[in-house]
Amino acid sequence: MIRSDSKESPLHPRYANLTQAERFRGRAEQSKARVRHFGSARAAAYNQTSSMNPNVVPVKYVEDRDFYIGEVGIGTFNDERQPFQNFYLMIDTGSDLIWTQCRGGGNYFYQDTPFYDQTGSTTYKRIPCEDLPNQCNGRRCINGFCTYKEEYGSGQLTYGHLAYETFTTGSTRGQEYSDRFVNIIMGCGLSQRHFGPAFGVPETRDDDHAWNGPIPAPGTAPIAGFLGLGQGASEFSLVLQLDDHTDKQFEYCLASYDLEGADVSPTYLRFGSDVKIFERPAAEILKTPIIQDQNFGTPYHLSLLDISVNNKSVGFQKSDFEIRGAGIGGTIIDSGTPLTTMIGRHYERVEQALIEYFEQFGIRDVNKPNPGFDICFRIPNNFNDFPTMTFHFEDADFVIKNMSGLFVLFGDKKLCLGIVSSPDDPEVGSMFDVILGAMQQSNKRILYDVGVKELAFAEEECNLGS
Repeated sequence: MIRSDSKESPLHPRYANLTQAERFRGRAEQSKARVRHFGSARAAAYNQTSSMNPNVVPVKYVEDRDFYIGEVGIGTFNDERQPFQNFYLMIDTGSDLIWTQCRGGGNYFYQDTPFYDQTGSTTYKRIPCEDLPNQCNGRRCINGFCTYKEEYGSGQLTYGHLAYETFTTGSTRGQEYSDRFVNIIMGCGLSQRHFGPAFGVPETRDDDHAWNGPIPAPGTAPIAGFLGLGQGASEFSLVLQLDDHTDKQFEYCLASYDLEGADVSPTYLRFGSDVKIFERPAAEILKTPIIQDQNFGTPYHLSLLDISVNNKSVGFQKSDFEIRGAGIGGTIIDSGTPLTTMIGRHYERVEQALIEYFEQFGIRDVNKPNPGFDICFRIPNNFNDFPTMTFHFEDADFVIKNMSGLFVLFGDKKLCLGIVSSPDDPEVGSMFDVILGAMQQSNKRILYDVGVKELAFAEEECNLGS
């Protein structure tokens, strides 16, 4: 599980000259764009429309975007050295489908590696419509075979064939222990639109095969598709396709954002029996139920009861965070959102609690927060009394103990809250009360047990090999 700006990432050269302020401004922009993505998708699931004015909620996808990528082996080929082809896919807990760009189409975004050669794989098999009658009906069934069309809330679209294929993932125990997952449903992408701006690469249209911009430096355009890990009703997500009930789980351990560039090492996205959280004492593991929205089932909802700042309750009620009619409200956890987002009226109460906390030290919030942030404080030298923040989930307290999981400290001693507000009005961008983002998830091992609908987590220093 490679963070895009890490030294192990093929994308690292793009980040080399970015300042800390530029990185976090991009993360804040991306978080607000992620709100729009989920809001649009949820509105569509509820058969609603949403204007989501891009001037209110920025949708700009820039090259300093933060995300996680994983290397996956796809297919079976007659090659004694390696029987599969490796591709980097974007890891996304907010979508379901696994897909990669395939040969024989007309619209593509640029990637370093050749497009997937599906015709050369002995395990690639297009799916007959009768195999998936609920998903492959009407316009999704062409000449007796399944097709797919996946649209993302930020305007991207991929279309192609659904197929069974074999996937190979690495193992921390060594190459000889690599796992092969057979008959995994995947999307073979033949037409991709509007992904270029998201990945900072050119695109080609309608068999023209002329790229509409400069070709990136070799090795800096690795992404070939998406690895969906959602819990949607289609069950196309990789975790939902694992063999049996006990294996329908995955976990990760994200490094802190105060580690930049060369200091960030890859950790592992673990599946099934490879998870590590249960190696620790049971008393250290906290668990909370995973909830599913009946209309928009992909994201992982959690039951949030209250929020505390330094063990002092902000005073929320459970009803403040519940899913309400017409697809409004609720709390989700999402590794693709860099910074936690919170609707304005909730954010203001948390912000006030922080203001009151720092006032006891004579510290006031500054008039001009850093770009992308809503509130910052100017702290004195050697100040170490940083508050904790606790998200009180049902049956489990998610405590953010480390300063780096809650704040960003800039060189001018300006301390900014790493949570951003989003509009209360769903028409301009937010249909969730809270999205718990990657920064606040750092230094915890987090397990999604989709089989029993439970999220488990424990404190851990997430570093190389976690």
